[in-house]
Amino acid sequence: MIPASFTIQPVVRPVQNQRGYALLSVSLVLLILLTLGAASVLYTALDLRSTAHYGTGNSAFAAAEAGVLHALSTINQTGVIQFNTDIVNRWDSLYGSATKTIPSLTALSYQVAVSADAANPADAGTLTVTGFAPLQARRSIVVRLTKGGFSGSPGAIYLAAEGGLSSQFSGNAFDVDGNDHDVLGNAAPSGPVKPGISTRNSTVSDAVTNTLSNQQKDNVKGLGFSLSPLTPSVLPTGGPSISDLDQIVGHLLTLPNVNTTSTKKFNGNDTFGTVAAPQVTYMTANDVQLNGNAQGAGILIVDGSMTINGTLDFIGWIVVRGATVINPTGDTEVLGNATILGSLWTGDLDIKVGGSAIVDYCDACMRLVDNMSNATNTVPRPMQVSSWGEVL
Repeated sequence: MIPASFTIQPVVRPVQNQRGYALLSVSLVLLILLTLGAASVLYTALDLRSTAHYGTGNSAFAAAEAGVLHALSTINQTGVIQFNTDIVNRWDSLYGSATKTIPSLTALSYQVAVSADAANPADAGTLTVTGFAPLQARRSIVVRLTKGGFSGSPGAIYLAAEGGLSSQFSGNAFDVDGNDHDVLGNAAPSGPVKPGISTRNSTVSDAVTNTLSNQQKDNVKGLGFSLSPLTPSVLPTGGPSISDLDQIVGHLLTLPNVNTTSTKKFNGNDTFGTVAAPQVTYMTANDVQLNGNAQGAGILIVDGSMTINGTLDFIGWIVVRGATVINPTGDTEVLGNATILGSLWTGDLDIKVGGSAIVDYCDACMRLVDNMSNATNTVPRPMQVSSWGEVL
């Protein structure tokens, strides 16, 4: 028999092996570390990607800014009389519609669209420029443009030729001066200084300079002129092309009271406008001969060629279309006495200057021309930025 006070106690056996618990703890710690490591890598990758996108976004914005500068330079090299007509309607030929790549950074590109202002298409417009960069980054800028103030002429003589120029200067009695003069031919020291001869590019400038003898180089004065070393004032300034000249002439011929003449020979005392009443004179004959005494003020447009055998005193702006200036063979030949106060613009030409030829830049004379029409300015002007902003 079992005594009443006797109780049975359970037998507690000690755990023989605890290695499984240690493995579980280590595994949990490793899992936590791996999770933290993966999160760190993920956030680092996201941060790098964010930084890359931020960088390419800035690159796209820089590309858009480059597009703005390129487009504005193209517009202002041509100059503007009517923005919608001169720029918007001719944009594909002036600039093109294709996306352009930055030469030194081929991964960056931009595209430009231009439009005229609905309320004032002649004097205002908009550039919309989109820049592109890697990682499909793109940024767009909208720039508002308005016509700038009077800028005058590129030079006393402006050559719109792109190349292939042949020039010949005869004698030592001619004078081409880009320093400003008044309507009486007196020097105006406080006025703008232009090149004596301005060109579209350095090829044409070099061709003209190389044909001037050392005795003749000091006859071409103005911006960049130097006596030591002897350097004539012949500079590449950019400006309207030959096709742009045709566009400009088209505007000029729409002005009121254009005096059109098909006369070929002028042998008497002829007047083509006065300072008090300047006029647009349009000569359509292929070979105009000025054999007597002629004077004029305003704008003289020559469709074909013109030979000056007598005397011509002109105040204002002479625009010669095409490849011919003065002489039936397409040469510029001054055999008599010619005094032009203002500016002479011409297309591709072979130029021969002899006799007593004087072409002096005159800012007041060009302003006289610019104010000939009450509806709009006559001389091309630059466009300037009035406002800009990023398109979000």
